[in-house]
Amino acid sequence: MYIIDPKQVLHEFYWVLKLKGSIVLHKYNFKFSKAPKYFKDAIDKINTFIFMLVNKKFKKGVLPRMLEDIGF
Repeated sequence: MYIIDPKQVLHEFYWVLKLKGSIVLHKYNFKFSKAPKYFKDAIDKINTFIFMLVNKKFKKGVLPRMLEDIGF
């Protein structure tokens, strides 16, 4: 999952769950060893410039604070 604003995503999750909705998360399973080079390069760029930037926000204690601030 590539998320630029994790707090906004958690807020949306809370809103759906508050209305007695459900959230289902799926992780794709792709065989990168069989992927063309251009595809591997694109995925590396996505991981480097999007996912890793968000990942830097998640220092110890950040996620529990976000969840508490939202109302979980």
